Amino acid sequence: MQNDVSKEKSRSRETVSLLSAATEERRNAQIQLINDIGRKVLSTLELGKLYGEVIQIIQKKYDYYQLSLWILADNRKDLVLRAQSGYREKSLPEGFRVPVTKGIIGWTARNLRTRVAADVTKDPYYFNLPELDTKSELAAPIETKGQLLGVLNIESNKLNAFDETDATVIETIAGQFAIAILNAQLYDEAKSFNTILKEKVREKTRELQEAHEKILEQQRLLKKENKALKTILNTQTANDAVIIGDSEEIKSLLSMVDKISPTNATVLIQGESGTGKELIAKRLHMMSHRADKPYVAINCGALQESLLLSELFGHEKGAFTGADYRKIGLVETADGGTLFLDEIGEMGISVQSKLLRFLQEGELYRVGGKTPIKVDVRVISASNRDLDKEVSQGHFREDLFYRLTTITLRVPPLRERREDIPLLVDHFLRNSKFGDPAVKNISSDAMELLKQHNWPGNVRELQNAIERIKILADSEEVTVEDILRHIKFPSGHLDPLLESTNPILLEELERIHILRTLNQCGGNKTKTAKILGITIKTLYNKLHKYETEGKLALPHRIYFPSKVAEA
Repeated sequence: MQNDVSKEKSRSRETVSLLSAATEERRNAQIQLINDIGRKVLSTLELGKLYGEVIQIIQKKYDYYQLSLWILADNRKDLVLRAQSGYREKSLPEGFRVPVTKGIIGWTARNLRTRVAADVTKDPYYFNLPELDTKSELAAPIETKGQLLGVLNIESNKLNAFDETDATVIETIAGQFAIAILNAQLYDEAKSFNTILKEKVREKTRELQEAHEKILEQQRLLKKENKALKTILNTQTANDAVIIGDSEEIKSLLSMVDKISPTNATVLIQGESGTGKELIAKRLHMMSHRADKPYVAINCGALQESLLLSELFGHEKGAFTGADYRKIGLVETADGGTLFLDEIGEMGISVQSKLLRFLQEGELYRVGGKTPIKVDVRVISASNRDLDKEVSQGHFREDLFYRLTTITLRVPPLRERREDIPLLVDHFLRNSKFGDPAVKNISSDAMELLKQHNWPGNVRELQNAIERIKILADSEEVTVEDILRHIKFPSGHLDPLLESTNPILLEELERIHILRTLNQCGGNKTKTAKILGITIKTLYNKLHKYETEGKLALPHRIYFPSKVAEA
C-alpha cells in the first residue's frame, strides 16, 4: 500500500515537471517573439512594409487561424485592413473597411481595451463572414496617450484558445506597433521638412541665379547701344495665330497656309506693313510638326548689320571688342523649330551671304568660331518690299531670293478685303484692353465710315483707331461722333470750300455745309436741323431740292436719299 502511494506521488511530480517545462518553453517563445518584433520595429521605418513583416513573424511562431492588423482611417470612423495572414487572406482584400461600431475589433477600438472572446458565439459584439470557422478571438488596441491608432486581431478555430499570457503578449506587440507608427510619422515629418527645406534652398538658388542673369543681361544691354531685343517664343498657343476675316482673299490665303504648314518648305510672306504677316508665320509654325519646338522671331530691319550677324549666328568669347562671353545665336536657339525673319528686305548683303550658306549647308559658324554647328530649322521670312524689284536693282541676292521663295504668300491689304472690316472691328472692340469694357457695339453709320476709309496702315492702323475710339467713346455704342476726324474727312477731302479756287455761290456754300453736317450726324435729320438752327421741315425741303437737282452728295462721301436715314 505504501509503495502504491509512493508511485502515485512520483507520477504527479513528473506531470508538474512536464507542465513547467511546457510553460517555460512557451514563455521563452513569447519573449523571443517580442524581441524579434522589437528589432524589426527599430530597423524599419516604412509602415507598409513593417505591417506585413510583423504579421508574418507572429504567424510563423504560432500559425494562428487568422491574424490581421487594422489601422484607423483618416475619417476616424473606419478601421482599414493593412496586413493579414491565415485563412481569410484568400477572401478579404487589403484596404477592406470595417466601421468602428461593428464587431469585436470595433469594441476594442471604441473602448481602447483588450477583449478576449473564449467562445465567439456567446460574445454579443462578434460578427463573422460565413466562410470562416472562428471559435475564439483576441483583439488588442494599438494606441498612444489615449489616441487610437489601430487594432491587432487574432482568431482561432478552437475554443478557449487564448489566456492572460496571450493577451499580455499581444498587448506588448500592439505597443510596439504604436511605437513603430509614431516613429514612422516622425520620420515622414522629418522627411517632409527636409524636402520642403531642399525646395526652399532650390527656390532661393534659382532666385539668385535669375538675379545674377538679370545683372549680366543689364551689363550686356549697356554695352550695346540702340540694341533691339529679339523676341523668342518657345511655346505658342493656337490663339496667337488667329486671323480674323471671312473674305475670299483671306479664305484662299489660309487654305494655302494650312496646305503648306506640314512641310519643311521655306516660305516668303509679302504684304504691306500692318497686314498681319507675323500672324501668318505663327500659323505656319503652329500647324506644323514643329509646333512644340521653339518659334524665334527677329526684325532684320531693327539691327545694324554687324549686330544682326551676331544675333543670328552668335559669337565666341573674344570674337570682337565687347564679346566677353560666348553667345548662342537665334538660329541655334530655334533648333528643331522655326526661325521667322521679319523685314528680310532690310538685311545687308554680307549677312545675306552667310544666311545663304546656312540654308545651303544646314550648318553655321559663330562669329569668331571655327567649328561648324549643325542646326535643323525651318526658315520663314517676310517683307513689305517687292523683293523681285530689290533683286533687279542689286539690293538683294538673287540666289538667296530663290532659296527663300520655295513658296510665296501674299497677304492682301485691308482695302482689298473691306468685307472683313466689321469682323475686325467687333474683335478689337471686344478684346481691347483699353477703354470702357462696356463699349462693344458700333452703329451702322459709324461702321460705314470705317469701311470707306482706305486704311494705309492696314489692320494695325484699324486696331489702333478702334482702341482710341473705345477710350474716347461717350456711350456703350460707337457712333459717328466718336469716329476720328481724319477717318470722317480723309486727307484731300477735308473741306471742298478750301480746296476750290473758283468763286462759290452762297447757295452752293449752304448746300455743302448742310450736307457735311448731315454726314457728320450719320444721317440723323433731327440732330442736323438742331445743329444748323433750322426747322426739320426746312431741312426736308432743302434736301428734296438737292435730290431733284441731283446734288445730294459730297465728293467721295456718303449719299443720303430723302427716304432713308430718317430721324
